[in-house]
Amino acid sequence: MELVGGVVSALVAGGVTVLLVVAGVLVGGIVVVSRRRSRPAVVDDDVRRRAGSALVRADDRVAEGDADVEFAIAQFGERAAQEYRAAVRRARADRDEIFRLHRLIDDEPGAGLANRERAARISMLADRIARALDEQSTAFRERRALESTAADRLNRLRTRITEARSRVATASLRRDALREQHAASALGAAADAPERAARALDRAEALVADAAPGVSSPAPSVMTAISEAERLLFSAEETLESIDSTAARLDDAVDVLRQLRDDVRLVRTEALDAAEAAPDGESGVAITAAVAELDRISASTDGAAGNPRDALAQLDDLREAMDAVEVALASSRSQGQRLAHAREAYHAARVQAEAQLVVARDAVGSRGSAGARARLEDAVDELRASRALIETDPVAALDAVRRALTHARDAEVLARY
Repeated sequence: MELVGGVVSALVAGGVTVLLVVAGVLVGGIVVVSRRRSRPAVVDDDVRRRAGSALVRADDRVAEGDADVEFAIAQFGERAAQEYRAAVRRARADRDEIFRLHRLIDDEPGAGLANRERAARISMLADRIARALDEQSTAFRERRALESTAADRLNRLRTRITEARSRVATASLRRDALREQHAASALGAAADAPERAARALDRAEALVADAAPGVSSPAPSVMTAISEAERLLFSAEETLESIDSTAARLDDAVDVLRQLRDDVRLVRTEALDAAEAAPDGESGVAITAAVAELDRISASTDGAAGNPRDALAQLDDLREAMDAVEVALASSRSQGQRLAHAREAYHAARVQAEAQLVVARDAVGSRGSAGARARLEDAVDELRASRALIETDPVAALDAVRRALTHARDAEVLARY
């Protein structure tokens, strides 16, 4: 019996030992697997940072190339700059591919190997953009230094600065007229455009004076001063032109707002008729509440005649109120009516989206994050898609232009905050 008991005890002890070993192996395996699983998240974070940094670098370089090629055309003509323009066009195609790959990284955060390959391609494309545009910009910098003598360039600069200064006075009058018609918030960057242009012209004029013949400065610094003066002049001219584009955008907003107020009366009548004929009390209450809010917003956007106003903000408020009525009426409308109303609403939504894109681009500038730039690019894509859809599918076009507006607002928020 003692022998049997000893054998049993030994078997039990051996079993316990085996269980402990197995448990240890399982625990160790779980720890190893968990550590391995935690690594991709770290890798993905690093991938995302590298991809975002390369996106910003490429977006900035393409923006610089856009500005520089226009500067080259202004100096030397379209034909001389056609290779540069082609290089910018190719760079923009690479930039579009970078944004596409960046979206895939955002959409598939756990795709470790695929995202590393996407980030590597983004970096490669960003480097290719930089090389191609640097080659062109360097060639034109050298050409600027050799194309004409300093004296000829200075004479042209003085003439153009004088012409630009005469435009500042006209632009100031145009800006002041806009201030009388619109709130300051509606003018955006155009609010102080004449003053900014004048400051740029002052700096350009000072550089021209420093580079004038007889000034004891080394030749390289003289050529640098002339080039910087030309760039400042070009910037001032673009700033002055922004006033006209702002005025056109605000005129569009006012026209759309006027048309929208006419639509409000029709929609209100239709909505009240639908509320009376609603199949259930809940639908009738929802329609009536939406009409009440539309009445409130419509009254607030009328304002007193002659008071400065922000037509874009009023358009935004009125459009949202009308959208709420449209939602409340959706169940009572036929497909034909929905298409007709979508087509009518599209123009107002497009004006809003285009105006918001301008604001977002100003906010993003050259300092926007990868996220802000990605949202801005999404807005551009949605707006482009909406234009292609408006004839065949007005409802889808309206949805796309509303998404464009949302993306543009998101881009502005990300850029500012």
